[in-house]
Amino acid sequence: MTQTITMKNSLRELLDQAGPGMTLFLPDSLLAFIPEDKQTIPMEEWADSFLMPWGLPFPAADFVEDANMLLNSDRYWDMIPLWDQEHFCICSNDIHSVSLMVPKCALEGVRPAALICPGGGYENISFHSEGLLTAKRLEKAGYRTFILNYRYSPNRWPAPQLDLALAIRYLRANAADLFIKPDDLMILGYSAGGHLCASTAALRGELEDSLEKELEEKRPDLAEGLRGISIRPDKVCLCYPVISFLEEDHEPSFQALTGGDESLREHLSIEKQVDPDYPKTFVWTCADDSLVPPSNASRMDEALTEQKVPHKFCLYPQGEHGCSLGTGTSAEGWMDEMLQFFS
Repeated sequence: MTQTITMKNSLRELLDQAGPGMTLFLPDSLLAFIPEDKQTIPMEEWADSFLMPWGLPFPAADFVEDANMLLNSDRYWDMIPLWDQEHFCICSNDIHSVSLMVPKCALEGVRPAALICPGGGYENISFHSEGLLTAKRLEKAGYRTFILNYRYSPNRWPAPQLDLALAIRYLRANAADLFIKPDDLMILGYSAGGHLCASTAALRGELEDSLEKELEEKRPDLAEGLRGISIRPDKVCLCYPVISFLEEDHEPSFQALTGGDESLREHLSIEKQVDPDYPKTFVWTCADDSLVPPSNASRMDEALTEQKVPHKFCLYPQGEHGCSLGTGTSAEGWMDEMLQFFS
């Protein structure tokens, strides 16, 4: 990959050169945390000195890589609009932007599918570490991967869940063309993306009804071809997930998803919504997670156990929040454990 943008560029230069599409990786809601005086100096001078709101260093090298890939995006991925192909706009954070990023890979034959939902507190989407890097790892394991660009705040429930439900239907309806197994579809979500996956799997009945109505209204041309296709995934992987909005919760995710609607607090606490037909699930978190309390994952474990749902729960001692593949932490082996569990 030609390095058009380097660490010697400032963040502002990076954004100017990469264009509007860079908001996919660095949305305005995230950019707002970065002081303007930092945006005009070479990224290499401050990359290790500035912490993001969740305590991790600003991933300057990742954003440089993302910007260069964006400039050569036709070599790295395809984008599939889901709700609106005619007026598709990747950076609008509305129904026109909802899409699947499909990383290009050299896999042959029909494969299981992994639909990845990066986190971001329902306020942005962490496309690099929780999207692209995860997709690369899953491709090595034999999965065809799809990364969901879903709606987030100021969009409210059930907009993100309807986006995921539509994505599941789209993949199954087009399984032959995409070379995937329609009955071997995993959804994988990090943090708030974990809540997105968990809630869609749990509340699948009401979401299927809502999706039917939305399609009839917004995409009647798609409605008939997608009608009746189940949105129940075959496998669910939840990575340091937001689960509960009742206690020891991640309140910012609740506010971003619902706008503070207290009538939804219990309904969207997924430990209360698990039933015996919930899909086979792998859930993990780190004991030292200071952003989303580890009790969220353990409550999901308890709910799955109570309903006798096949699942595995892993609690790793150290890794904090947002460690993605867990490289360099005690969670480094989570992907291998998950793949073995689902094999």
